Amino acid sequence: MNFSLEIGPNTDLETLPPVKDVYITLLPGGDYKETSQKASDLVKKGFNPIPHFPARSISNENQLKDYVFRCKDSGVKQALVIGGSRDPVGDFDSSIQLLETGYFEQMKIGIAGHPEGSPDISDSKL
Repeated sequence: MNFSLEIGPNTDLETLPPVKDVYITLLPGGDYKETSQKASDLVKKGFNPIPHFPARSISNENQLKDYVFRCKDSGVKQALVIGGSRDPVGDFDSSIQLLETGYFEQMKIGIAGHPEGSPDISDSKL
């Protein structure tokens, strides 16, 4: 059976089942350094970590660059780039803005969308 798992940055890695792909959340108010460290720990244990990069939870380009390169430098090869929470905490309000920085080059990128619409985002913005 082939499936993935999603964890938070405080998950005990000893409890993970033998899966390949492990998504790591970065919830509103969370610390990207904790998420990038968990991704690094997963690489060391042989997993394929896929950290979340929620645009509206990232303060500015310097923080984004630090987050991406912490992940890349530890061997992370994949990322999930999403809009994230409702209200931006900084300079970004959409996933496309993160992708346009070019920092994700050489990584496999996952994106999430709302093909059925979303009560949080107008259809024209989607």
